Amino acid sequence: MKLIRKITGCMFAASLLLSSQVYAIPMLNFTPASQTVNLGDQATVNVGLSGLSNEYVGAFDFNVSWDSSLLSLDSSSFDIFLDGPGNSISAVGSSTAGTVNMFEVSFSSLINQDGSSDINLFSLTFNTLSLGTSALSFSAGIDPFFDFLGDDLGFALPTNISGGSIEILAFAQVPEASTIWLFGIGLVLLGFTQLRVLQR
Repeated sequence: MKLIRKITGCMFAASLLLSSQVYAIPMLNFTPASQTVNLGDQATVNVGLSGLSNEYVGAFDFNVSWDSSLLSLDSSSFDIFLDGPGNSISAVGSSTAGTVNMFEVSFSSLINQDGSSDINLFSLTFNTLSLGTSALSFSAGIDPFFDFLGDDLGFALPTNISGGSIEILAFAQVPEASTIWLFGIGLVLLGFTQLRVLQR
């Protein structure tokens, strides 16, 4: 009887220990999280995952949103971490202005993942339309019950999300060529003057 109580006590203690562990939840994020570009230039952001802990991503489906008065989507490209393009199906679908749906599912063994290193899912390149700061955010995709990510077995993978931003500024003033030449000639004359003073 004492042996049974000891075994039961040990099992209870082990279950408490396991239930109190905090498991890492991957973070879906923008890289860079914030950036500044000049009006007329393009801005590119990578969308990826950090904080993986023995987790393999086999599918994703979610929306990325931005301020459509400041940015317009120019292009998108999927990365290799879901073994695409040969061993995955991917799709880009725009639902409304300022939102794009990104979807990919792998049919392979996820050879480009190791379960712990950060991975990049895709990249988005935007054209800048006017001055201001556009927030970047994530929302549920086509299937609201999918929870953004699926693991290598097809089960939903809990995910934290982090926002981003793109700030668009006016062009920096560049001096005209004639001004640069005059400044350069002035420096040369100043150097000659100092040299003559030192030689006396």
